[in-house]
Amino acid sequence: MSLRTKLLIAGALGGVGLIVLLFAIFGGGGIRSYLDDNFRRQSASGNSIVYTSTAKPKAVYEQIRSARPPADTQFDPSGYFLRYSDDIVAITSNGTGSKIYVDDERRGYSHWLLFVGGVWGTGGSGDNFRGGGPGGGK
Repeated sequence: MSLRTKLLIAGALGGVGLIVLLFAIFGGGGIRSYLDDNFRRQSASGNSIVYTSTAKPKAVYEQIRSARPPADTQFDPSGYFLRYSDDIVAITSNGTGSKIYVDDERRGYSHWLLFVGGVWGTGGSGDNFRGGGPGGGK
């Protein structure tokens, strides 16, 4: 392989690396930045934020899920739930529109445990507890 070929390959790899780096810094963003950019903030308390939308919950769920794919989702007649690496998003009906709640993982599990606890665990350190009584498989 000639020196020119090696330099072209190195330049191409460097260009791809620069594009990936710029996307990581300026593009994409997390779920919180997406919600800030696309919905109206109603209230905030610490790491918990509530947004509103005039769209129905299912439409909001589809929009968010398409733009920022979650690690997992859960549907309940009470709402749509999306789990991200550090956040939980819940979308509920609000009259003719929707309320969108975003909480950090710990508070989200606590707040929405009734809807996601059996599916996503409890969000606590005791999730691996398998009981203390007699029986096999321990």
